[in-house]
Amino acid sequence: MSLLAMTKTAPLVASHLGLGVSPVAKAVVARHLSSSGSAALEKLRRVFEDYRKENYTQEVPSRFKKELVKAADKNKNGQIPVDGIECLLRNIGASDRITRKEIEILLSEAGDLERKTIPADQMIKLI
Repeated sequence: MSLLAMTKTAPLVASHLGLGVSPVAKAVVARHLSSSGSAALEKLRRVFEDYRKENYTQEVPSRFKKELVKAADKNKNGQIPVDGIECLLRNIGASDRITRKEIEILLSEAGDLERKTIPADQMIKLI
């Protein structure tokens, strides 16, 4: 198996095995984002990580991420819209830490450009 193939499949395998996704794997995913998309992603990660450390210290990080994505999936169709992330941020008291524009940039680059949504499984990998 080539290094490129292993780089692409490692996060998927780790995710399915319940292992955390390594910083290197996250960097590979984020590499496909613009600088503003990467900055928005990093900001969103920090918001969620700060909330997890403050309120879910006993929770496994991967379980916490799945619960976040589940809460953001407003229509329960496996697609996370901008409104779903905004609602989640409001509910955790972090709506002032990231703007709608930053969320839109992130979702348009990492998800569906037209609908500004992102598949739930891809959102879990990103955060």
